Order: sequence, then C-alpha cells, then structure tokens
Amino acid sequence: MRERVQAIEVFELPGDAVFPESVGVHLTSGDAYVGSLADGTIYRIDRAGGVSVFSPAGAGGRTSVAGVKLDDAGRLWTAGGYDGTLDVYELASGSLLGRSDVGARPSCVNDIAFGPDATAYVTDSFQPTLFRVDPHSLELEPWVDLAEQGVPWPEGLNLNGIVLTPDGEHLISCQTNLGRFWRISLASGQVDEVELEGGPLEHCDGLAISGSTVYVAVNALGEIHLAELSPDGSTAQVRRILTSDAFAFPTAVALRDRELLVVNGQLDKMGSGPTLPFTVAAIAAAES
Repeated sequence: MRERVQAIEVFELPGDAVFPESVGVHLTSGDAYVGSLADGTIYRIDRAGGVSVFSPAGAGGRTSVAGVKLDDAGRLWTAGGYDGTLDVYELASGSLLGRSDVGARPSCVNDIAFGPDATAYVTDSFQPTLFRVDPHSLELEPWVDLAEQGVPWPEGLNLNGIVLTPDGEHLISCQTNLGRFWRISLASGQVDEVELEGGPLEHCDGLAISGSTVYVAVNALGEIHLAELSPDGSTAQVRRILTSDAFAFPTAVALRDRELLVVNGQLDKMGSGPTLPFTVAAIAAAES
C-alpha cells in the first residue's frame, strides 16, 4: 500500500517566500497555474516546463491565493484564502472578470469545484457554509449550511479540497482538522459522511479525481493518498499511499496527462525558514 516514488520533473517557482497552495490545469493547453498563499502571485508552468509569473502579487488588490481551478470556458478561478474573496480571470489578457466576497470573517476561502452545468462550488475552511457561483453572472451566494446538516465545526481548518463525484451528482469535500470526508448532493444540498476505509485522514488538503480514483494531498504527513471512490461518492477506500523525497508539505494535486502535479506548499515553515526553491513536483499518475 505504501510506495516511495521518484519525481519525473521538478518545477522551481521564483521567490523566497512563495508558499504555494494550489494548482489548476488548463485542459487544452496543459498549462498549469499555481497561486501563492503568502502574497497572491500567480505562476504559470507551461506544457514545455517553463515557469513564469502570470499575474504579480497585489494585482487588482489580490494579496493571497489558495485554491486555483480552470473551467471549461478557459477562465482562471482563484480562492482568496484569508481575504475571504473569489476572483475569476480571463486567461488571454489576465484581466479580472469578477470578484466576490463571502461577506463573513474570519474566512479562509479555500477551494473550488465545478458541477456539470459549470456552476462553481466553493469551500471556506472557517465558515460552516458551502457557497456556489453562477457561471454567467459570477455572483456568489451561500448554498448549504453545513452546521444545520450536522457537520461538526471545531476550531482550525475545516472543509478544504472539493471534487465532483464520478456520477456527476454529488460533491466530495475533505475536512482537514478531522480527516473526515463529506458528500453533498447537487440536487438537494443533503450532506452525508463518506464511509472511508483507511481513514480518517487528518491533514487532508487538496483533492483531484480521475475516474474513480481520488488523489488526496495529506500535507503534514508529506504523503499523497489514493482512494477508490464509489460512483455516488458514498464510500471510499484508501488503497495506496505515495511518499517521495520530492514532497514538502504537499498542499494540492492536479492531473496533467499521465502526470500528477504536487504542490510543495511548505506551509509548516511560514514564519521560519523554508527550503528554497519552492517547487511543484510531477510524478507518474498512478491509479488506486
């Protein structure tokens, strides 16, 4: 179950205090976009492996980036972390198309997933609310009250990574501090706990999914866990655990062709001495 893997390639991000948090991949070009939690810089890793700054820190008032995703329309979505915001950008020009605010503090707008109709669903690790965003108006609204649905909400980081289930009818999100996984019905907003064999997975962070395989970045353990998910997301089983010398507090994962991109956030070294350079590692995208 536990395997040590080697990096196929390692991409270096320029800067002494990047602390990258997430990564999103453009399905057509294969370009990957990585955001800095520390200052809001957005980096691009092109398909050929070149690394450049797509948008500098502070552009448009952006000071932090957590989750990064790209929709089918080719727009770049960034979660604003502790700023409590969500931004949407046009890729070609880098112009800001829309900015939303969750309207509550403290906030940690953390990650994004898209439904079959392109509606965006957004987690906030501090607010017990799941938000959704209309893909046309880009208006954000509260959608599911997680506390009302019985999801425990202790101090610390709660809901984090989020993905669409194989049946296209539910979302799965992980709860970082408890290591529990929750399933949310797109039709009703009903929340149920995922029966996770091999869990709980405390320190679970970013998620990616391919078919029935869910890739889970487990940051403080320096591991990527692969779980087999049932089509409706009601059950899951951890079947493989990947470790590597190329991992450094991995906070997010994304699939690019047959590779898995792993963001080495080093968030455990914020305020101390990170190991430079900050990196994103590419490993073979094994299946569960």
